[in-house]
Amino acid sequence: MVRKEIKQQAKDLIKNGKWFLLFVVLLIVSAVSSLTAGILMPVALFGLHLAIVGMFAGQEFDFNHFGTPFNDFNHALKVIAVYFLTMLIVMVGTMLFIIPGIIFYMMYVQAYRIMIEKPEIGIMDALRESKEMMNGYKMDYFVFQLSFIGHFLLIMITFGLWVIYLMPYFVVADTNYYLHLKQVRNEAKVVAEAAPVEAEVVE
Repeated sequence: MVRKEIKQQAKDLIKNGKWFLLFVVLLIVSAVSSLTAGILMPVALFGLHLAIVGMFAGQEFDFNHFGTPFNDFNHALKVIAVYFLTMLIVMVGTMLFIIPGIIFYMMYVQAYRIMIEKPEIGIMDALRESKEMMNGYKMDYFVFQLSFIGHFLLIMITFGLWVIYLMPYFVVADTNYYLHLKQVRNEAKVVAEAAPVEAEVVE
């Protein structure tokens, strides 16, 4: 799947007014983050991620996902820890020089999503898996992010109104990029596991 297809799938997902629903949800998430000095941002993103993944699986947007973090306090704490540890790593890298900061961001950007979907693993495991997942895709993801520049220009042209569409579109497309990487990784594992079996058959 190429970047264009990832973005097109995101556009298709938010058609028929779903983009506005997501925009309202994102406003609420931003408000929660502001009122709690950003502390509850990863908790809100926890529910949002599950809801968007559910939509890609053919479900309607389910607000019940936002209650999921409160069902397992330890899991929620690990998601929060991964989120802020990633921010800290990126911040330190940026302080050294902007390029290391960008590289660290590309390496660990998927860590909190991995932590959300794998409550059984540890914090460092999530960071390691993100690094492995982004191996060979950091530049592609960087270009993917840059491909939204035109939309940010539209925000200025429309005096900020375009952000109503861009926010949900970007978040959904970004989630879809993660789902694409996860699929590629899973397919690679299947091939790797099948290889020894095929070798035995040949022998």
